[in-house]
Amino acid sequence: MDLISFVKNNKLIYRIYYHTFSFAINCLRRFVKTDDKLILFLSYGGRYFNDSPRCIYEAMLEDSRFKDYKLVWAFKQVEKHADVKNKVKIDTLDFYLTALKARCWVTNVMIERGLNFRGKNTYYLHTTHTTLPKASGIDDKKENSLVVPCAYKYDCSCAQSELEKKMQKSMFGLKDDQIIVSGYPKNDRLCTYDETRRDEIRGSLGITKDKIVILYAPTYRDKNFGAMKCPIDFSKWESMLGEKYVVLFRVHPVVSNATNIDSSTGFIYDVSNYLDNVDLMIASDILISDYSGIFFEYAVQDKPMFCFAYDYEEYVRNRSLYFDIRKEIPGGELDENTLLEYIKNYDKEDMITKINQFRQKYVTEYGHATEIVVNTIYDKIGKD
Repeated sequence: MDLISFVKNNKLIYRIYYHTFSFAINCLRRFVKTDDKLILFLSYGGRYFNDSPRCIYEAMLEDSRFKDYKLVWAFKQVEKHADVKNKVKIDTLDFYLTALKARCWVTNVMIERGLNFRGKNTYYLHTTHTTLPKASGIDDKKENSLVVPCAYKYDCSCAQSELEKKMQKSMFGLKDDQIIVSGYPKNDRLCTYDETRRDEIRGSLGITKDKIVILYAPTYRDKNFGAMKCPIDFSKWESMLGEKYVVLFRVHPVVSNATNIDSSTGFIYDVSNYLDNVDLMIASDILISDYSGIFFEYAVQDKPMFCFAYDYEEYVRNRSLYFDIRKEIPGGELDENTLLEYIKNYDKEDMITKINQFRQKYVTEYGHATEIVVNTIYDKIGKD
């Protein structure tokens, strides 16, 4: 267990960390002046250069309105990102100084590192990394859940529908004017790619055009789940589905380094550490998941989705859901054998109808989110 995980999982240690470092950074804040041309970007706690923050960053690089701005990324390992001009190592003094100076923060999670601080004139833009069927944020009441004091102080958070807006008001404690129903910038590509791009991604993964590609992306379990303990018999999948299918297996980033998948048969590909899951959604023909928010991204495509909630009763004992995901996605009530047969023989027209119904309910805005969000940021910080 690393130091960050130790702090997060020990409530007493966390309280000491929270109060001590929040006080120190807010003392430092008194001496730091806002740089009106500085924007700080962060994705998944500094682990990646991806997702909606990257889409916004790249759009700003091409937008003349931001030509005089300094766009800075915060990373855990800055040496891995030579292609990013301005960067800072997270959890260093330089990071906190940059955060205090920045006129705008752009992130898909939180920037404060579990602390309570902010620049004197910082505009806080939360892109949202996904819609979640499981209770999150303030709504997460599970035992030993770490609720960060003063968290979710976003000025603006992105949602994909009025229903998600209502969910965010509850999970983040936000008001109507703090949420824009814009869609997610990262999902714009799911609406605009062509077959050439799809073939390029498949080729980079070593998958031929004739294969039917299943993306299996189970969510993180709080207990008893790692890729090595995943109770799925992929040899059965290979036997039942046949040689025309292949599986892209992607676990949650929290357990992505614990995978132990045998890819020697050419049937299953471990893509848990693949940088961009949007590429995987583009490359695939079918999605299988459970309680993951990936359903709410994949749905902007007219592609089949199947729910495989094999441990539903156990899961909801540890984590409450906003709704029963099994009733929203085809396959939710099926066991493994029946699910695999269903995948081979489902009615395509019926599937598209169900996907459209899901989208009309949960994903009403998509395709132009990057433009909307960049304009929102400029309206808030660029016209001052």
